[in-house]
Amino acid sequence: MYKKDNIHKVYPEYWVIKVSQFHNRVKDKLDEWIYFFKNAEIKSGFSAKGLKEVNERLDEMKLNEKDAKAYKKYLKNLRDIASKNHTLEADFQDLVADAVIELWRNDVPIPVIAKSLKITEERVHQIIENHKDK
Repeated sequence: MYKKDNIHKVYPEYWVIKVSQFHNRVKDKLDEWIYFFKNAEIKSGFSAKGLKEVNERLDEMKLNEKDAKAYKKYLKNLRDIASKNHTLEADFQDLVADAVIELWRNDVPIPVIAKSLKITEERVHQIIENHKDK
């Protein structure tokens, strides 16, 4: 079912890290994470993958209730703007594709379509090919 020949390849591997035995000497990226686990702090020079995101989340968790609410509202507004922009972009792409197909159906040469719509000839070909599949 999992397309694995050995059972150990199916389940995740767990490690137990005893942070009490870590003496805050950071020599590599793993040490940066262990330092964070032990001290709930990320030093400015740390660069291990994912620590930046953790640091942002920690800052958010330290906010008082009023500021946390304002921050969540700010993030929601950013998501709303991104969603609106994504929808506008998708609608624009649909309009371009519709224009390409209509011009192509009316025997307008592909170079003229591309120049008129300010897109590459390659993009015009892609749109036409995608339309043929439908």
